[in-house]
Amino acid sequence: MKAATAIALVAVFGCGNESGSSKLDGSGPQGSAVEGNSPPSVPEIQLTPENPTGSDDLVVNLVTPSTDVDGDSVEYLVRWSVDDEVLDDLVSLTLDAAFTHKGERWSVEVAAFDGRLQSTSVYDSVTIKNSVPTVQNIVVTPDNPTVKDELRCGYDDPVDLDNDEVGVAQSWAINGVDIEVEGPLTAPYFIKHDAVECLVFAEDGTDDIAPYRSDVVTIENSRPNVIGCSLNDNNPPEDADVLAVSEGFYDDDGDPEGYRYAWFVNDALVSNEAQLSASFTETGDSVYVECTAWDGENEGNTVTSGFGTIVD
Repeated sequence: MKAATAIALVAVFGCGNESGSSKLDGSGPQGSAVEGNSPPSVPEIQLTPENPTGSDDLVVNLVTPSTDVDGDSVEYLVRWSVDDEVLDDLVSLTLDAAFTHKGERWSVEVAAFDGRLQSTSVYDSVTIKNSVPTVQNIVVTPDNPTVKDELRCGYDDPVDLDNDEVGVAQSWAINGVDIEVEGPLTAPYFIKHDAVECLVFAEDGTDDIAPYRSDVVTIENSRPNVIGCSLNDNNPPEDADVLAVSEGFYDDDGDPEGYRYAWFVNDALVSNEAQLSASFTETGDSVYVECTAWDGENEGNTVTSGFGTIVD
């Protein structure tokens, strides 16, 4: 079956029109020459699409248009019927989707007409299939979630062109695998870097359909936290290295404890090592350290130790 193509008018060697004619009822000459005039050839048609739903216009596709050996202009006489009931007011080669409903059997009869004679009629039919309900604007919130967040899914009410009663269910998928969890979603169902989707199922009782899916939301790394940081000795001797001592660390993802350091001597940054070498200090110097939480991916908060004084 060829794709549907809207056809407003098809004429051969002249300007025909798309309006119907009562001659389809057999009241006009048909099929044989009259006073030297020959009837136009029989067209070949396809009614498209092959499996329409309530959202589709029905279009008569002229696979092989009619021709007229006399050079007369050819128009097409059209008659539509639904479930064997003829609808005389519908005479276009295109039938608007607004006229059709699920389960109806639509037929079209087409004949070519040259103004005096018409060809033999040809026919085609289709059945209007069920329209699958649709769901749009599926959105997972919050943006940029971490394991601390509760994920929620919002979506528009389903739309069903057949006006069927629609049941809706919502669940989730983690890394492409559906999980049987409805409503909000929290850890431990997901961990950092997991790809999360909201799934919305809209059922009209007719077709088994795949769920509609939100955009993928990736769980981001949670930033670590250091509670406090101090010096191992507030009066270290001039020949001793100074160490930083953590007063607590936590990470919502369970990442290993880690730090980045900034050592200051007399308020000047001198080192980023894990400890302050004695080579940077002398008696009387004031020292302190800034400790920044680090989980291997992101820095967290920064805390500052108290001051120490280098002694002899």
